[in-house]
Amino acid sequence: MSPSPTYSLADVLAVARVHPFYCSTQYPPDADAIQRAREEAALKYERPDLKSWPLLRKTDLYTVIERLINDTDARNTYRHNVYTSVTGGGGGVSRPLFYATDALENRRHRALWGEFLKKTGIIERGDWVLSTHHGGNLYRSLDLTLETMENAGASVLAAGHQCPPATVVQILQDFNVNVLAGDSSQIISIVHQISTVPDIKNKIKIGKVIYTSEGLSMMQRVQIYKVLAPVAIYSILGSAEAGPYGASSPFLVDFDPSSNSNDFVIDTRMTIIEVLPLSCTENESDETPEPLPDGETGVIAQTVLTRLRHPVIRYITGDIGSLHSLPQKAVGRIAKHDLPHYRILRLRGRDHRFSFMWDGCDFQFDKLNTILSDPQSGVLLWQVILDKMQPSQEISLEIRLLSGQSSGDTVYLQTVLDRLKTCLDVNLSNEHKFKVTFVNNTLGFELSGTGRKVIRFVDHSF
Repeated sequence: MSPSPTYSLADVLAVARVHPFYCSTQYPPDADAIQRAREEAALKYERPDLKSWPLLRKTDLYTVIERLINDTDARNTYRHNVYTSVTGGGGGVSRPLFYATDALENRRHRALWGEFLKKTGIIERGDWVLSTHHGGNLYRSLDLTLETMENAGASVLAAGHQCPPATVVQILQDFNVNVLAGDSSQIISIVHQISTVPDIKNKIKIGKVIYTSEGLSMMQRVQIYKVLAPVAIYSILGSAEAGPYGASSPFLVDFDPSSNSNDFVIDTRMTIIEVLPLSCTENESDETPEPLPDGETGVIAQTVLTRLRHPVIRYITGDIGSLHSLPQKAVGRIAKHDLPHYRILRLRGRDHRFSFMWDGCDFQFDKLNTILSDPQSGVLLWQVILDKMQPSQEISLEIRLLSGQSSGDTVYLQTVLDRLKTCLDVNLSNEHKFKVTFVNNTLGFELSGTGRKVIRFVDHSF
């Protein structure tokens, strides 16, 4: 069978049946075993039944990955010719959450995604893109952005996340860049830098902003329009497990300024999205509820059709959202043969029962809790607060702590601070947006209005 950028659901399920992500086998199948599984499935003529499969949870998935990545046995094909990446916010308590994709599948997916960006008009031939995405330290966001946008027809400049905003602004001028791409936090930093330089607006020719990771607040959008107008704001959605799979364009989706949601166009030939009741993540039973109908909000489960060698089936992404049909404004801009396959995924953010986003990374509460519940830390209560900085509109992260240790113990205070900085990937580029506050009693926390309890996570960023 010739290589394809996407695979049928039947093929993906066939390989999953013999893969350690989904069964007790020790190692993933090799190329011959994958071929046999596909051929045997084709002979059965059975309609693939996705609903019969259990949900794949992050903890279960990464438990298997941890075993496979540490096993150097020659039979372990998981380590063979893979594209390696890590998910944001994995460091500090343990090694970053590592994910591997077949290297050639990944290249074909990047080519396909480039075509999608071109089809949706997000990238046009002649565009010059500057990307400030993360690169190095095992992160692959930068090279992913560069390659997919080149595949879409753009010329790209690799500034990276460590390039200071002032330098980025100079590069924008030097190369007549018309597209600025980066994590939303980086975009806001650069826009703020531009706003502080007198008489620079006529020298900056940005017509498109493409952001990733956490969404933009209404005030952040207003700031971008104020500084760069006229400008169009786009967004791309992706993950280590699935690669890029959703794109937002003001010409294809509706935008509600009163809502914190973001609409993304997805291609169901690349990914299958199911929306399940919020309660399904609270129990570990094998029984999976029926997917919710269009328009209803719930937990997102994703099945990826660009991954065959290491399948991703009904993976709980940690996002909350709903599915919708394409709005009428998009119909005339999409090729007729693509229309039946395009849908709208309306994201309402992360499931804050489990994680939060800051500075382009997704941080798990259980990892933070591991640090702060350590008896040696002396922490009695803690709280995470996201807020907006003025006038830059950057998102700040504050950790408030009630400690049983003496506030005069400087060695203790520095130890806690260092561990938090490591866990939350605080570095020179974002340390101005981070602080730790020690409070004297529970009145120093933000409390619930009813029970006056300490709220674990407070989001003032919108």
